[in-house]
Amino acid sequence: PEGRRSSGLNAIWVARNRFAVLDKNHVILIKNNKNEITKKIQLANCDELFYAGTGLLLIRENDHISLYDAQQKRSLASVRIGKAKYAIWSNDMNYLSLLAKHQLVICNRKLEQLCIIQENVPVKSGAWDDSGVFIYTTSNHIKYALVNGDHGIIRTLDLPIYITKIKGNSVFCLDREVRPRLLTIDPTEYKFKLALINRKYDE
Repeated sequence: PEGRRSSGLNAIWVARNRFAVLDKNHVILIKNNKNEITKKIQLANCDELFYAGTGLLLIRENDHISLYDAQQKRSLASVRIGKAKYAIWSNDMNYLSLLAKHQLVICNRKLEQLCIIQENVPVKSGAWDDSGVFIYTTSNHIKYALVNGDHGIIRTLDLPIYITKIKGNSVFCLDREVRPRLLTIDPTEYKFKLALINRKYDE
């Protein structure tokens, strides 16, 4: 099939055959696979879109993120966070981590805030592991965050890295030169805390 082009600030899939485009006038255009506009959503302050599953969008407006129903054209919920750079869903889509420059906010699927973590140095990246723990990086550390707000340092870094995936005790990441790297972490501390929270005392 022939490729089709159009301009936009950002594009996110909202269904198997539909995607949302944020245009330069901050209008959200819902388009089909033929790049035809099927719906327009006018939101004056929207400056970024993030993925939120079928029929939904995460919309960044000023100092908050909204969960927006693209079908019904209405906001379902919102959470305050200073200029979020990344929105990272857990594998089961039950939890969401929003990353701002010095802040990490973890929410549930309904965008209810579960915890907020402040950092003195910039938050760089993050990913969820299979057990529902958020692993993230700052300029000089790999850290963990549990959904109850408990957090800590896993290991120190010599240079910043950008996490792409967590699998067991392996951290798949990119360095500043965008070279793939594989680091090993010791998950003992956060696995122990997670077991206590989940009352799995045999672990």
